[in-house]
Amino acid sequence: MNLLPLLLTLLPGAALAAAPAAPSPLKLTASTSVVTKTTKDGKTTETLTDASRVGVVPGTTLDLAQTFQNVSARELGGLKLSMPVDKAVIFQSAGCTVAGVTTLYSVDGKTFGPAPLKKTVTVTENGRQVQKQVEVKPSEYRAVRWEIPTLKAGASGRCAVRATVR
Repeated sequence: MNLLPLLLTLLPGAALAAAPAAPSPLKLTASTSVVTKTTKDGKTTETLTDASRVGVVPGTTLDLAQTFQNVSARELGGLKLSMPVDKAVIFQSAGCTVAGVTTLYSVDGKTFGPAPLKKTVTVTENGRQVQKQVEVKPSEYRAVRWEIPTLKAGASGRCAVRATVR
């Protein structure tokens, strides 16, 4: 826990010498790629192209990825990697290359749970208003969170969301 903000709040007149920030033990890189599938001789191949280099139009499938590496000499634990799903895209799927990861989803970007998510809706049955629990469609997901229990020293991984441009 970083106590510096608390100390600055409690000691408003105190002058603290700034210590050099420790390097992060986790190197994180985000990318957005266009997914292109081609079929040749019955085999489908997938190509990822940096989205800034090609046109993105409605119907384009995107790969929204976060790659990460533990650059420290020790194991990291309790990592939570979150990715918002913009309203300009329709969520399709999520995946992660790290063993033991738990993938959670959200419709509001604040509360997360395992799929399938549920919501309460009010419907009319036999002339009466009734509340029912129904499954949330994946297209309604607005965020994904991957909880990574441990990442060994030097280990790396990739977590990604597939989405279609509206």
